[in-house]
Order: sequence, then C-alpha cells, then structure tokens
Amino acid sequence: MEHVKHLISAIHSTQEWPEDGEKITVSKTSRTAGSAYEKVRRAVEYEEEHLVRRNAIRRILQRRIQGIDQHGISRGELVLRELIWAKYLPNKQVPIEMIDTVEKVIQKYDRLFAVIPQNSDEQNDMEEWLFDVISTEIEYLLHPPKGNEALANFMFDRVRRELVWEAGKIDDKQKDLLIYIAIHRSLLKSNLGSLRYRVMLLYFPHWGKATQAEIDDVAHKLPKIMKAIDGQIQHPLADQLFRYMRRFTFVFWTLHDLIEKHKDFAEVARDDDRLATAVRNVAYARYDRFKKRRTRTVARAVLFLFITKMLLALIIEVPYEFFALQHINQTSLAINILFHPFFLALIGTTLTIPAKRNTAQLLTFVKAVLSGKDQALGVVFKIRKPWTQGALGRFFTTLYLLTYVVSYGFLAWFLAVVLSFNVVSVMLFLLFFSLVTFFGLRIRQSTLELLVVERQGSVFGTLFDFFLLPITRAGRWMTLRASKLNVFAFFLDYVAEAPIKLAIELVEGWIAFVKAQKEEIE
Repeated sequence: MEHVKHLISAIHSTQEWPEDGEKITVSKTSRTAGSAYEKVRRAVEYEEEHLVRRNAIRRILQRRIQGIDQHGISRGELVLRELIWAKYLPNKQVPIEMIDTVEKVIQKYDRLFAVIPQNSDEQNDMEEWLFDVISTEIEYLLHPPKGNEALANFMFDRVRRELVWEAGKIDDKQKDLLIYIAIHRSLLKSNLGSLRYRVMLLYFPHWGKATQAEIDDVAHKLPKIMKAIDGQIQHPLADQLFRYMRRFTFVFWTLHDLIEKHKDFAEVARDDDRLATAVRNVAYARYDRFKKRRTRTVARAVLFLFITKMLLALIIEVPYEFFALQHINQTSLAINILFHPFFLALIGTTLTIPAKRNTAQLLTFVKAVLSGKDQALGVVFKIRKPWTQGALGRFFTTLYLLTYVVSYGFLAWFLAVVLSFNVVSVMLFLLFFSLVTFFGLRIRQSTLELLVVERQGSVFGTLFDFFLLPITRAGRWMTLRASKLNVFAFFLDYVAEAPIKLAIELVEGWIAFVKAQKEEIE
C-alpha cells in the first residue's frame, strides 16, 4: 500500500480559504444579477460541467486583458469580482491578497500577448492559444486540482510501468508524453486548453513562478513553443491511445471513490470481502449517477428538439406548403415534428450497462492496481493498420463514400416517394436526422467512461455502422460548424456581456457609495 499513500493523502486533503485577513466582498444584488446572466449564458451553449468556471474566466479575460478600467481597478480584482458575482467563487472568503496574485499572472502573459504580430494570419490563433493557457492557470491558482492531479499521476505511473508498446519505434520520452496526454484526456476529460497548459508545464516546470528572464525567453520562442505543444497534443497516435486509455479510467475513478469514502481504506484494501463489497457499492453508485445524468440530458434535448421542430414547422414548412404548394401535408408535418425527438428518446432510453459482468472485471482490475505488481493490468497498445493507404485503402474510401449516397439517397427516396414529402420537408428531415444520430451516438458513447469490459458486436451494430455511420459523420461535421456559428453565444459575448457587467459594476459602486454615506451619518 506504500505506492497508494500519496494518492490517499491528496484525495483527503481539502482546500479552504484562510479565515483571517481582509476578504473580497460584493453585494447580494450584484451576485444575483451576475449568476442570473451566467445561467442564461450557459443555456445558449453546452459546456462540460468541469469547464464552466474555466470558460467564464476566459470570457472575462478576453474583455479585460487590454488594460485597467476607467477607475484604475486592477484586472486581477475585476476578474475575481466577476467570478464572485457569478457565484464561481464564494463571497466574503477570497483573501484580498489574491488580487495581486492574479494580477501578476495577467502581467506575465502581457509580455506574451505583446509579441503576437498584429493584423496577421496567425494573430487570432495565437491569441486563442494564450487565452486557453492563462484561463487554465488562473483557475488552477484559485482551485488547485490536487486530488485529480494525484489520481492522474498515479494512473500515469501505473500504466507507464507496464504498458507494452506494439507501435513501432518511439523513444521513451515520446511514449511518456503520449501516455500523459492520453490519461489527462480520458481520465480528467481535459480539453484542448487544459492540455496546452499541462504540456507547457512539462516544457517549463517553473512557469508558475517564472522570472522575467524566463518569461522573455518564452516570449521570444512563442510561435515555436505553440507549434511544438500542439504537435504533441495532435500526434498521429494521440487519438488511438486516448481511446485505449479510456477503458481503464473507471478503474482509477473507482479507486478515487473508495479512498474518498473510506477513511480506513488501507484496511478495506487488505480484506477481500470488504473490498469486493466496497467496489460494488461505488460502481453501482456511479451507474446510478450516470443514468440520472443521462435521463436529464436526453429529456432536455428532446424538449429542445421538439420546440425547435415546432417553430421551424410554423416558420418554414407551413408557409412553404401553404403559399408555394397550396396544400398542407399533415402527415409530413407530424412526422417531421415528432420523429426526431422520439428517435433521440429511443436512443437515450435503450442504453444499457452490463453491470454484473462489468463490476466483476472492475474488481479484478482494482485488485491488480492495488497489488503493485507489474503487468497486472495487461496493458498492450497496438497501432491499428492504416486502411486508408494503398490500393486497398482507396477501394475502402470509395466504398465508404458510396455509403453516403446509399444512406441519404434511400432516405430521400423513401420520404419523397413513399411519404410524399416536399423538398423543404426532406431537407429539414435529413438535417435533423443527421444531427440527432450524431448526438445519439455521443450519448451512447458516454457509457464508455464506465465500461471496463469489451463491447460485444452484433449484426445490428454492423448494419448501423454501414448505413448510419455516414449520416453520423455528417451530423458531426454540422455540429462542429454550428458551434462556431452560435449566434446567441456570440451576441452575449460580444454585444450584451460588456454592458451587463458594466451595469453590475455601477450597481455595486452605488451600493458601496450609499453604504459609505450611511456610515458617515451614523
């Protein structure tokens, strides 16, 4: 159990703001307004729960990074106050000294922003890169993820020691970096911004307390550093290794939950019966939380989809049929409104986890990790054959492209000929069918974070892959581009947010002024 002691200590450690000293205080009115705005902002764009605060910091920095406001308040104070307004930080608990700490981080990045060539092709990409890194650094400063980092490091040490590479000639340093990135992607669900910051710390371990000379050195080499870090994150083997590591993440999260739940974990680990019971309880608790989260996600998506389809029917389909065709096809309208929500609900509610078989294998893996023995997990990583190369690759690519024609062609023919859909109805049906199929696949794939057993294939699954995979890929393509064209998020970020936050500042200032006047009278 010696190899688990540091992990136990990190998970049981808690972060608390110091009780003594002056604290940053905001009014209840500003917190109510700030948190209400954040709820609206989160409603117009889906965000992973663990990235919500980070994204808020990023948006604040994008508005505040250029300098101080007209009242001479430091950017560090503005960032912290906005986070407290939005209830991402507690009121009357954050020490006033944290303002200078955050301000120093911002000033450190001022030097990096200053070297970005203005009005150049790479300006936007370089600024986005720096905002990713600075927002992550500030969040980790405010909420150090000690437990999660310790868990990731524990998994890294365990996997690194016994991973058998059947992936050609790769030097040990490259292997370690690929494993590190794959673990942070799969275990901690790190996004691109998080990975950029984490890998940067590997290149520059003292970046958190960098000297001016070190900052100048990074600024001088910034384009090369960005390219090198992104090159590692986007390594040709990165996605394969991420998918492979995902199979073992539930093992380590189970270990995390066991340590968190049992203060006497060392004793539990030595008793096979207690350990088996504890693993079963933790696993089924995770299954239940997953089912509840999935139900909420599907319910919201179905409701949103139904309302959207109703509006589109009233705005596009009905007017087109009434004025252009002079006939309303009630059957096509009903199908177009009801089918997609029903299809999505069907996908979401038919998800199953082989709980008994999965939990039995999970217990085996947990025991293997706790044993500390090499090759206990049996981790072997193989490179998949690149079927896209050579004559056979060209044949498969051509066949795959034909599946697009077959899938969309059959659907369009069936809708138009059999169900008498008009052109607009067919286009709307195919558009939403692509999006719903992709979203449904994302929901189904979310079970992978709980599976340690291999998924069993089926004839239905093979047919699904052949006919619906092209539609799913098209839905993915649409989703990625739609997220970049989120009109509501753009309006809030670049039009509404600045005046809303200014209004909150004015209210905050007015309340402080009135309070001061009241104190003078008293």
